[in-house]
Amino acid sequence: MAVRYLDGPFVFRLNDNGTGPHLLIQVCTERGWREYTGENNVFKDRWNLWWRSGGFPLPHYKLLLPWQFINRIPKGSSICRKDNLIRHLRCMKKMHGSIYDFSPVGYNLPSEYTKLAEECSRCEHDRVWICKPVGQSQGKGIFLFRKLSDLTYDNAAVVQRYIENPFLIGGYKFDLRLYVCVPSYRPLTIYLYKEGLARFATEKFSLEHLNDPFRHLTNFSLNKLGPGYSEKKERVGSGCKWTFRQLRRYFEQAGYYDWFLWQRIACLVSLTVLSQAASIPKSSNCFEFFGFDVLIDRNLKPWLLEVNLSPALSNDCEIDSEVKKPLLHDLFDLLGLPVCNTGLSLFTIWSTNPIDDEVEASSKFCTNRTMKKKSKTYRETDGFLNICTELRPTLKQSTINNPTNLWSRYNPLLVDKYIPRGFQGNNPESNNKTSIWDNGKDWSTPCAREGGWIRIYPLTRIKSENPINYVSSLSETTRIAEKETRNIVLSIQKYLKAAKEVHKKNEKYRDEQYNATLRKMVELNTEIWLPSK
Repeated sequence: MAVRYLDGPFVFRLNDNGTGPHLLIQVCTERGWREYTGENNVFKDRWNLWWRSGGFPLPHYKLLLPWQFINRIPKGSSICRKDNLIRHLRCMKKMHGSIYDFSPVGYNLPSEYTKLAEECSRCEHDRVWICKPVGQSQGKGIFLFRKLSDLTYDNAAVVQRYIENPFLIGGYKFDLRLYVCVPSYRPLTIYLYKEGLARFATEKFSLEHLNDPFRHLTNFSLNKLGPGYSEKKERVGSGCKWTFRQLRRYFEQAGYYDWFLWQRIACLVSLTVLSQAASIPKSSNCFEFFGFDVLIDRNLKPWLLEVNLSPALSNDCEIDSEVKKPLLHDLFDLLGLPVCNTGLSLFTIWSTNPIDDEVEASSKFCTNRTMKKKSKTYRETDGFLNICTELRPTLKQSTINNPTNLWSRYNPLLVDKYIPRGFQGNNPESNNKTSIWDNGKDWSTPCAREGGWIRIYPLTRIKSENPINYVSSLSETTRIAEKETRNIVLSIQKYLKAAKEVHKKNEKYRDEQYNATLRKMVELNTEIWLPSK
């Protein structure tokens, strides 16, 4: 079959007003993408990637075209609301037991105020609690208290037991910011980035000063304003961020064996994402990018604090750029989005649809500079237009291997000419045509690794005997979903039990020895997630 090569820009769009984090814009530009410029442009409504800080209306998903991707999965942000997270994890703990014992006991106010009061009355001593407004972020509105009489709130809030024994470095409290990508819920596929941030408070921890947020909160947006931010702090240094690499080196120097800690964290992430998976509808052309905040206590136990819908992609210090820039490049590689740094940032696409010479000649994005002239007999051509050298073998091979799926996926300028007649969007529920998103990515066989992104679920190849059919009855769908969830929990439980056994028997192993032993015990078909030292 003759393949016709067209070229056009890969267009990225940020929010509704075109503004977004500088680091995100920089990475998109480095990949040779063109920025969406709004209504009065030839690219009006012609974009390939739309990145928003908030969510998208549900009807928007049904109108997505095969070459359009967005950074939100429908109903995929439930765990990012503090009150919903408490509900999800409480329900999962009730169903699956102590494996979900990684979140502090919490209550949603005002509906669960009575339960909170009963819990406070049972405490023999004044336990410390932390109150967080549901609708705010960046540490705003958070406060600590001991007595119920000190609790005040105007809007919906959550109250949780405060972790009173955090792991301290130089006397300073810190938490971990982990980066998680969920490209698919059907089948469930989760990636965790190997690098991340340890974020420090800027005053020494003390339970005697509950009103000082610089001792208890680790949010960078807060601590950069603190008096201790620029000071050279004991063991921590100036500023308030480390990379995971720095943290692991500290653990090693201080004599802590942290390998099992990181395995617990990876399982914690998978179990949290799983807690909302049953309610996520089947979808395509979308993905989720989360920021998980995890606290480590004095016993090296990880505690989930919250999940962020839009983790900060700012470039406030050198460590931000060191971690987030490669993270974004690797994320787009994982999702199969193109790289092309040539000329006018054009990306070669292909089509098997007939193209008249008149149309070809009239397109200002088509050029015969590197192509042989084509006739109406559609003889095979051997040219690639404006494409990165390293991508040519991959694309040429893909066109050979997949001759039936070669129609234009990226060119936003050719939407009107090459949309199949009657196409109603790329949502599988509303479109009978088979569409694979992510540049042909098949998440039933996801890669084990892409750059720093490591697949943490599935751990082994799992064949679903009864895939969920959304046309079947609600009771049948629910039964299958519950069975699938139970099997996933059991597989993670098996992994965690094996990791604990490996660590207990060989506490002083090197990372490579731990990994090899665990891989042999569990028969993994993915890499073991572990930050580098």
